[in-house]
Amino acid sequence: MGRLTALLAVLAVTVFAAFHALSVTFDPSIEVYFLDGDEGVEAYHHFLDTFDSDQILVVAYEDPELWTADGLAFLDRMSRELGKHDNVQHVRSITTLQDVVAQPGSLTTRPYYDADDPPEPMSLREWVLGNEILRGSVVSEDGRVVAIFLTIDHLLEDPQRRMALARTVRDQATAMTEQRGLDLHISGPAILDEAFIAHTNRDILLTFPLMGAVIILAIFGLFRTWRALPLPLAVIGLACLWTAGMMGLLNYRVTIIHSIVFPMLMGIGIASSVHVLSRAMLLRRTGLGPQEAAQQSLKTLLAPCFFTTATTVAGMSSLLFTTMRPLRQVGVLAAFGVSAALLLTYALGPWLLPLLPQPSDDDGALEGWWSKWDDAMAALATFCRVRARAIVIVSVAFLLFMLLGLQFLKVGSNPIVYFLEDDPVRIDVQYIDEHLAGASTIEVFVDVPRDDAMKEPETLRKLAEVQSYLEGLEGVGETFSVAEYVMELRQAMRGGLEGERRIPDTKAEVSQLLLMIDDPANLERLVDFTYRKARVNATIKLSDGDLLQTRVREVELALAERFSGDSEAMVTGQSKLIANMNHYMLRSTQRSMGAAFGLVLLFMTLALRSVRLGLFSMIPNVMPIGITLGLMAWTGIRLDPGTTMIGAIALGLVVDDTVHFLHHFRERLLAGDTVDAAIQSTLHDTGRAIIMTSLTLTAAFWLMLLSSFYPNIYFGLLTGVAILLAVIADLIVLPAALALVPPSFLGSAAER
Repeated sequence: MGRLTALLAVLAVTVFAAFHALSVTFDPSIEVYFLDGDEGVEAYHHFLDTFDSDQILVVAYEDPELWTADGLAFLDRMSRELGKHDNVQHVRSITTLQDVVAQPGSLTTRPYYDADDPPEPMSLREWVLGNEILRGSVVSEDGRVVAIFLTIDHLLEDPQRRMALARTVRDQATAMTEQRGLDLHISGPAILDEAFIAHTNRDILLTFPLMGAVIILAIFGLFRTWRALPLPLAVIGLACLWTAGMMGLLNYRVTIIHSIVFPMLMGIGIASSVHVLSRAMLLRRTGLGPQEAAQQSLKTLLAPCFFTTATTVAGMSSLLFTTMRPLRQVGVLAAFGVSAALLLTYALGPWLLPLLPQPSDDDGALEGWWSKWDDAMAALATFCRVRARAIVIVSVAFLLFMLLGLQFLKVGSNPIVYFLEDDPVRIDVQYIDEHLAGASTIEVFVDVPRDDAMKEPETLRKLAEVQSYLEGLEGVGETFSVAEYVMELRQAMRGGLEGERRIPDTKAEVSQLLLMIDDPANLERLVDFTYRKARVNATIKLSDGDLLQTRVREVELALAERFSGDSEAMVTGQSKLIANMNHYMLRSTQRSMGAAFGLVLLFMTLALRSVRLGLFSMIPNVMPIGITLGLMAWTGIRLDPGTTMIGAIALGLVVDDTVHFLHHFRERLLAGDTVDAAIQSTLHDTGRAIIMTSLTLTAAFWLMLLSSFYPNIYFGLLTGVAILLAVIADLIVLPAALALVPPSFLGSAAER
């Protein structure tokens, strides 16, 4: 009756999870990485409430015939066609540029390029390339590469619609340039967002089958029967489905970080089922029947499986102490998935374990290999005892050397470097950055709490100073502000003389200039209707994003010098949020590692029922994590949203083998063995399981090397390295350390 009830419960939960899994959606936006109430996000949303959008798309191509009547007509036609789409606010290109012209009683704008009466191409070329603001922005320095800048609605609550617009613009622009035989390059935040989703889908569809194949081969190789497959495959399949259902239930949205969860669960989820399968096969060899062997296997391994799951959950739960939302969500999902795998093992085990066949008496080639492995474990035990001091000294020295590298650890969250070097998205960004002003923006938002403050000459001069400061930063392209616009208006009113391009001396003159504008559309993108709030907008090169992020604090100090008291000036925009992420990632790593160490130590102490063994258990767990983090620093691998999780998650993973090792070691001490005999017996009896589970986990994580993103690639690579280092620590360093301590330190059992 109990077995049937458990099975029905599994079916009910599975149906419930499947229903909620259907509601899971992707969210590539930068805001999703921050916790509710984050000051940077709230400031950004306040800016968007005033100016609606900072999103741009940049379409660029090289046209040898650009400066011909046909070339300019094509650019004009493309600019107009792309500007017709819904949610495109503004189009800026050579053929949409406008000049401010003074008319009797008003200031009006007229286009430099008129399709009905186009200018002479070479004259237009000379004017554009002679303009320091336009050269390098809407056209390259050599005049060969041209750009169309599209300002699009941010669509904060509908990122899918924003990405659909990016796809439509890309497809239409590609079709138009292909007809002319030109190569198109397009970039912008919405293009990156769309690529994140497409690549994440691709990685999931690729990784799942390959990881399933690795697990099937590993289990078949270990048990040499296809009947051993149903339990672990059912466990990992349902655990992943339940976790997806939990995502939908909690309204978690998928990011590139969340894509790590399911491959990780597939690797971890088989652990308990493999252990009970192994024990059931051993019990069948003793003559027990299928049902009896299944029941006894599940009963005997309940405690160790529970504690290995608990320590893994502790490691995953440490991510709840981080300061980034996706990391916290990954911690919740991973802890839930690992727990679900244990529950499924015990719910499905009574049904699927009896399927195992009676083991054959013929050991075969595989058992012969394992016999040689057992001999090697015996020799290793002797080596660890004889060379214990040297092993510990070398291990500690190597750990300290690797930890010295942490001073060189780089932190970076520039999204463009997440993509592989040959990815078309990254190639397009680098092309636009090389030839033009860049495809992203940074914003300065100024709020002076009095009406018409932005008409005051002093305030405008401060805005102009900020604009000049930004233009002096490497990686910053074209800048815009209401101060520059007012100077342009004044110049037009004074006959176009270059010397008249300056801030007016009086507020009355500024007000008069602004009142004379016949089309305020350009002005509305720079200042609000009360003239209290203004923006300084700057295009930036994503390739130089890391450098700019380090300069954000300098910009903030420059703003503080110019705007004080009741006035407020801040750096905002997506580039500012990315800069904030650098600080959050470093703090998240420190918090999660500290929490993981404390939680794992607590559960290890409870599992081994010994504070001293609990402390000893941290030797083979902390060492591989420290070496792996040092390896990151020495090899230049950056701390990013993926690698931030390595320490906490790897600690939760590698602790499982240590639990089995020290649990068996303690049992041998209680049985009366000496420390040396207990070490030799433990290496012999647990070596197989440690090697097989570790190799399977490593293979599973290294499949992430096929990912489309460097954060996932490095996460998989380094986690696999940490697992292999943990094998060395469990089988060599830990036995050597145990051999060095006096028996009294290990408790009364060791003194017998």
